[in-house]
Amino acid sequence: MQQILVIARQTFKEAVRNKILFVFIILGLTTICCSVFMPVVGDGREKIKIVESMCFRSITFFGTLAAILLSASSIPTDIENGVLSTVTTKPVQRTTIILGKIIGFIYIIGVLLIVMGGVSYALIKFTALKQSHQGNSELMVRDQFDPDTLQITGEPTRKIGNVSWIEGGGKGSSVWKFKGLYSKDRNDDLEIKADFLVESKKRYDWGIPVNIKIINHVTGKVLTESIEISRNKPGLLRLNGESLEGSGELTIVVSPENSGDYIGISSDSLRVFFGKKSFGYNFLKGLTIISFQFFLMVIIAVLGSTFLSLPVNILFCLFVFFCGNITDFMRDLSTVINVFETHEHEHGLSALMKKSNVFVILLDYVIRKPILLLSYILPDLRNFSVGKYFTDGINIPCKTVFMSFGYAVLYTFFCLPVSFVVFKRREMA
Repeated sequence: MQQILVIARQTFKEAVRNKILFVFIILGLTTICCSVFMPVVGDGREKIKIVESMCFRSITFFGTLAAILLSASSIPTDIENGVLSTVTTKPVQRTTIILGKIIGFIYIIGVLLIVMGGVSYALIKFTALKQSHQGNSELMVRDQFDPDTLQITGEPTRKIGNVSWIEGGGKGSSVWKFKGLYSKDRNDDLEIKADFLVESKKRYDWGIPVNIKIINHVTGKVLTESIEISRNKPGLLRLNGESLEGSGELTIVVSPENSGDYIGISSDSLRVFFGKKSFGYNFLKGLTIISFQFFLMVIIAVLGSTFLSLPVNILFCLFVFFCGNITDFMRDLSTVINVFETHEHEHGLSALMKKSNVFVILLDYVIRKPILLLSYILPDLRNFSVGKYFTDGINIPCKTVFMSFGYAVLYTFFCLPVSFVVFKRREMA
């Protein structure tokens, strides 16, 4: 263990001497601080969203680049300089070298997160304080509730990919059931966010009217509201928490108001937000999840450095990083293709219900299968994305933190043994 720590300290010192770590920290801090001066259209909450988004994007981007470049270059550079050939002549196992390198990179990740995370937290708090003094929004963290069940009633609808289409005018509706809606403060606002795809024979420019019926299972009360859903902006409905009246369960029925209007729904199209949580604790959870992504990229870069040259390894890691951030698109390619077909169809969705484009079906089959396989082989870095939680003011569930940790550990168990085997057979001269 002592040998591992010695190698880890030496790895950290090399990164400090090369100044690469400081370059990425300075670039990241510059981008973070510039977010304060970005123009904003909207209320004070929009300003906070921009600062939060820029902070987490900067930490993720520059931190990932630092993790890739430092960990991808360490072993090849040591081999080229003859350092490892000298070390391996001593009673030091090659697995010890790899483990020491990884721990050294963990030190580097820790320094980067402490510096950039600390500045980001202070900047976000300062922005929120400034906006609150101007009578605008303050930092907001709420619990997000996913639907317990989703049921589609009425006439049969067409399902394209993972999207089900419902026609209005009483012909169909979606029934969403939510459970566990509890908060310490009954005055907390309850917000319903509807993010649907929309189509209409009338071709509305602003959106289509959608009826929302909220049923309280304890009191039996029914509240009916109408909101407009557009293609570019989700519909929001805010209710006072007292409307729950002690109930932790709600049923929400959603349907287009007019015949000829369609909404496309999936399991994540409707969300409920309720309650208030600590922003500082949520920020810490966000940084923890980002650190798991950095660790995973270090493991992949170290694996590549055991058998690839430096330039090829960097390109390999950047390819993994790029593909890891678009796996949702890769897996939902069939939905994207069919939704595009819907928008381009001359008669809209109503005609598409009757006849599908054969070319699109063939294209979906030929392209989607190989890309789908690749998406399951490469790591899904969307599991480490936390920016959406902060821009939407959502409390990060603890299970999300543990799942991201488990995901990183799973890939580590696969990559580390391969690294050990390949590195043992590599020539150091």
